Amino acid sequence: MIIRRKPGSTATALGETPASRVSFARAHRGRIAAAGAGIAAVGLTLTTIFAFGASASTHSAKNLSGLPWNSGVFLPNATPASIKAFGDWRGVPVDVATVWPNRGSWKAITSPSWLYQIWKGSAVTVAFTEPMLPSGVGGSIQACAAGSYDSHWRQFGTNLASHGLGNSIIRLGWEFNGNWYIWKATNPMAWVQCWRQIVTSARATAPGLQWDWNVNRGASPGLPDPTMAYPGNAYVDTIGVDSYDIWPPATTSKGWNQQLNGVQGLMYWLDFATAHGKQFAVPEWGNVMPGTVANGKHAGGDDPAYVNDMLRFFEAHSAALAWEANFQSPTTRGVYRSGTEMPRAAAAYRAGF
Repeated sequence: MIIRRKPGSTATALGETPASRVSFARAHRGRIAAAGAGIAAVGLTLTTIFAFGASASTHSAKNLSGLPWNSGVFLPNATPASIKAFGDWRGVPVDVATVWPNRGSWKAITSPSWLYQIWKGSAVTVAFTEPMLPSGVGGSIQACAAGSYDSHWRQFGTNLASHGLGNSIIRLGWEFNGNWYIWKATNPMAWVQCWRQIVTSARATAPGLQWDWNVNRGASPGLPDPTMAYPGNAYVDTIGVDSYDIWPPATTSKGWNQQLNGVQGLMYWLDFATAHGKQFAVPEWGNVMPGTVANGKHAGGDDPAYVNDMLRFFEAHSAALAWEANFQSPTTRGVYRSGTEMPRAAAAYRAGF
């Protein structure tokens, strides 16, 4: 088994667990107050304060939230109206809506007109979570690598572009380093060629699509070294990592440090993205109740420390962060609004904005 560890030379903000894990909102308010005092001392007027810093980066001039990065969410059966309602609840508009098409056939993947109609003309960027193969139809990564499905992916691009969605994010073959999806990268050479065939084909009809190469945090059983399946800079726009409050949970500083600095942790993938000249993304993150996707001590439950740690991580690395999306799903029971089982985590998330 080959396990790539985070390079020991990393020494960036939040590369170490903070000695005091205070509320992100409280710490942030303190930084804003200090910034305001400094500006007042030189006789300037502080007219605008952004939620995650006293000045905006290049993102905030272009996105809906005004944050230094694009902030998103997954909601079941999402619509532009439900995404807006979530933004209203947290106090900051949503930039990215993560959605899942059906994957039972090639038509379901390439031509989900019902889904494209929902998002046609929406102000938010849509992140489509796309399988590399449909389920139950007998396809293979090897056939994909040989170009057998190129026509499907050209049609995929055509259909997205015709609905005005040609600049969307595509999370192709997400969590390929695990062993739970049929597109798992157990043959990384074939997987890489499959990815390249798909991207090349879709770009022929929708050149503006943004391709997110999306791993699962930590050493996973499908491909212990996911870098073996990196398709190359020419075929990737962002490096994404899904990172929930599990294995281990961030209920202690030790647990958070492992999420951050452990084997193939957040910092490892941030460093990998930087080394390849790519921006970083966290397409799925969120709280997890024990007994859902992780049992007992392996899930953090109603863990506000994890929320604060993640928001602090996003702020510290906002210049490198393209986007993130919190996962609000019954699958993890990490839902923050009505009927929440996570009142403390929900309060931390809401206060952070």
